Order: sequence, then structure tokens, then C-alpha cells
Amino acid sequence: MFLNLLSATKSVLKNAYLKINAVIIVLAVIGLSIVGHYGISSDEAIEISMVKWNFELVTQGKPMPNKLMKYYGTVFNFTSEVVFQAKEFWDDIGINNSILSSRKRKKNINNSDKFYERIKVKHICTFLVSLITYASVAGIVGILAGRQYAWFGAVVLALFPRFWGHSFFNPKDIPFAAMFTLATFLGACLVDYYLKADQNNIKLGINRVTLYSLLYGVLVGFVTGTRIGGFFLLFFVVIAHLLAVLVKKKNYRKLYRFWSLYGLMVISWMTTITIIHPASWSNPIGWFIETLRYLSKHGWSGTVLFEGQFISAHQLPWYYLPKWFLMTIPGIFIIMFFLGLLLLIIKLKKLNDTQTVCVVLVLLQIFTLPTIAILRQSTIYDGVRQFLFVIPGIAAIAATALLWIYQKLHRKNYKIFFAVLIITLFSPIVFDMVNLHPYEYVYFNRISGGLVQADNRYETDYWGLSMRDGMEWINNNSIAGEIVVSSSQLHSSKTFAKHNINVISHGKFKKLGTTQAFYYIARPRWDFQERFPECPVVYSVNRQGVPLTIVKKCG
Repeated sequence: MFLNLLSATKSVLKNAYLKINAVIIVLAVIGLSIVGHYGISSDEAIEISMVKWNFELVTQGKPMPNKLMKYYGTVFNFTSEVVFQAKEFWDDIGINNSILSSRKRKKNINNSDKFYERIKVKHICTFLVSLITYASVAGIVGILAGRQYAWFGAVVLALFPRFWGHSFFNPKDIPFAAMFTLATFLGACLVDYYLKADQNNIKLGINRVTLYSLLYGVLVGFVTGTRIGGFFLLFFVVIAHLLAVLVKKKNYRKLYRFWSLYGLMVISWMTTITIIHPASWSNPIGWFIETLRYLSKHGWSGTVLFEGQFISAHQLPWYYLPKWFLMTIPGIFIIMFFLGLLLLIIKLKKLNDTQTVCVVLVLLQIFTLPTIAILRQSTIYDGVRQFLFVIPGIAAIAATALLWIYQKLHRKNYKIFFAVLIITLFSPIVFDMVNLHPYEYVYFNRISGGLVQADNRYETDYWGLSMRDGMEWINNNSIAGEIVVSSSQLHSSKTFAKHNINVISHGKFKKLGTTQAFYYIARPRWDFQERFPECPVVYSVNRQGVPLTIVKKCG
């Protein structure tokens, strides 16, 4: 009986889809168990407000208070707000079937600040959306290295601390990375379908090829609705299709048959992006061109800490972005990524149609937009944050390189040794992630010297997540009525303050001119932590010996 059970277990574990699902479920359980540990990033308040502004624009024709928000996608923020409203509705009617209890709860809700409740829902939604990325990377690795090894791609991506860390609170870049990677994977599947379909059936009509093209255009529309750069995917699938035909020496003359399908894709993309961007309704084409122009030359005028100096975001050296990737991707994956590129060149002619298309799309995802940003001298800041969508592609190629090496080892002993070696090399990454939690996104690899060497030379907790920890210390060490001066982004600290503590902005404090004793809480950005030099630091949020948020006691 035991042998039969063991045999059945092995049979189940051999199922590629079960392995992928098991890994995604494990990641989901881990993520959902720690999602409440994270603070509030500096941009989250405005991301919530933009939903209200778009709603008022549609229902009342009211202009947005922040005109720049018309350039940014609403898809994820709107979805999170819908989930929040559904939760509120369910809480009102589902927890207790008593009318009296429901009225009492509603009264309490109406008198309380809903901001943090929205944040908690938003963080859960952000993490759940990030799981799309892990599944998509698994799909890409499955194409390149075999379905039975697809699960390994999700594991590798989870070991990129910058991506994992952002997955809990970043409402802009994580949804974009997730949708972009999904579109890369499904784009490979779509072009593969084009290549294998009966050429005589490549035409618009009530058929699968038409439906798939239409749906892919809608998907790209949603990617673009998250961030405008998603429209490049339309070009990527065409390029991948063309290169696959040329590399495999297929009959390129039949490519003209697909013009109607790509035309349908563009129309469905344009329709989708117009519907989900209310700011575009008055002039969709003009809005799209204006948005591209604005976001490629972002108007942000701050300075960036790079190599120990504060440099204007408009004047950063061309290698700013490559250096950040080299400093913040674990060393083993940097090596495997470049080895993977070399192996792809060597194996190019041996790849099948699906693999060829997938490789082209992944490489386009990794290199196209960063290269354009560097060549156009676009405004870049916050390290790799704006380019998190590149990381899944790097993870996929690094995972594929490791798997190809593993597959070349024919003796069982060699395979066991290699597996143990990989686990050993992965262990320091896991150790660092645990040690940094919940600030995994400030990770610097050991090749660059880690977080210790990055301190005062590069941005660390620029989002201000550690303000929560600092504020909670003040809660436990202050008296009622205490004044707390927050360096910036008031919501990152005030949200976690006890009701009897008065948290005010640095600007308001200067206007008050009070001589009363106060605490000062500051995140590590610009000159925030240098203010009030006469006041001693009484607490600091440290990771790996590096202070993130600091608290000063003045008076």
C-alpha cells in the first residue's frame, strides 16, 4: 500500500502544472502572511486620490486638481478601489445580520479615516497581481527549458529582493511588470499559433485566430492602461513574428495575410486604452501623443543620490540604470543572465518556433525601453524602480541558463551536486531578504558591498516605508499631546500615530514657530535627516547596521 502511495505521489509531482501551482500557492501563502508588515510608500496617497479625480471627471466634468495625473494609468488603482468598496459593502451586511449592528458599524466607519483601510486592501491587491508575474515567468521558462522545469522560473524571480519587496506596496510598477510579462508570454503563444495555423485560414472571421488577436489587443490595452510604455508590445509581436520567419527560413511572402489580424489588434488596443483613460475621451490621439512626450521627458525636477553626489534627475550619467541593475540583482543571477545570453546565441538555430519567438520577446522586454530611456536621456530616478518590468525577463533567462546546465549533466551524482550547489548559492540571498524584511527593496548585492557600502552613496529607503517603524517607536515612548514633525509625505508616518499624538509636516511646523518639545521623524532622502542638527537621534530603524528612518528628540 505504501509503495502504491509513493508511486502515486511521484506521478502527481511529475505533473508540470501541479508543480507550478504548488510554487505559486507557497509564494501566495508566504506573501499574504507578511503583507501587513509593510509601511506606506510616499506615492500611495496620490494613487488613491486619482481614482476619485477620474470619477469626478467622468460624472461631473470636474478638472483634475493634479493635472499630471491625466498621464497615468487608472486600471490598477480603480480595480483596488472596487475591491475596497466591495469589502466595505460586505462588512456592512455580511458580518452580522442585525440591522442595529450594521448601523452601529456604519456610524463608526463614517467617523473614521478610511485611508489606511484602503492601503491594506491595496497592498493585498498589489501582491496578488504580482503573482501573475511569477506564473508568467514560469510559462516563459517552460517554453525555453521544458514544462517540467517551469516552476523553477517562479522560484528564481522570488529571489530577486528588489522585485519581491516592491510586490507588496508599489501600485504603479508592479502591476505594469506583471501585465507586461504576461503579455510577453501570451505574445509568444499567439505568434506560435500564427506560425502553426493553416495559412489558408489566416483571415478575419468567426474563428480562433481572430479571437486571439482581438483579445491580445485588449490585453496590450490594459498593459498600456497601467503605464503608457505597454503599447510597445504591439511592435514586439510583429518583430518576433518577422524574425521567427526569417531565422527559420520560412516563406516570408505569406506574412501579408496577417495584416488584418494585426490591424484588428491595434483597433482593440486603441479602443481599450481610450475606454480606461477618461482623460483621453475628448481627444484620444492627442492625449496619447502628449502622454508619450511627457513621460519620456518626465517633469520631475528632483535630485538623485548617485555615487555619493546629488545629481539632477535630468543630468544623470548614461550608466545610471545599468549600474543600478548590476548593484541590485543578486550576483549569481547576473552571471547566469549573461551566460544565458551566450547560450541563446549558441543554441539559436536549434530552438523551435515557440522558443525563438519567446526569446525575441523576452529580449525586447529587457532591452528596448531601458535603451530608449538612456538614448533619449529620459528622466530616471529611484534606482531600477521605474524599470522593474525588466527583472522578470532577466529572471527567466537566468533560470533557463541554470536549467540548461542541469540538463546537460547526465550522471545522477553530478545533478545532485549541481542542485546542492545552487541551493547553497541561493542561501545568502534568502538570508539577506529575511534580514532586510520588510525592506527587501533596499537590497544591494554582495558584489557591490551590500547595503553598508550603499549608505550615503545611493538611495536606500526612498519610499519611506520605515517611517512606520519609527512612528510606532514614538507611540510607545511619548506622552499624550506630543508633537511629532514629519520630514515629508505626512501619511507615511501620521497614519500609524496614536490618536493622542499630533503629527504635523515640517512646513507647518516652521509656520507655527513653536518652542514646545517635539520629536522629528525623517526618512533617508535629500537633506531630511540633516535637519535639526542640535537634536540627538534617539531611535533609528536599522537594517544590516544601516539607519533608515531616524527619530530625533528636540527640546
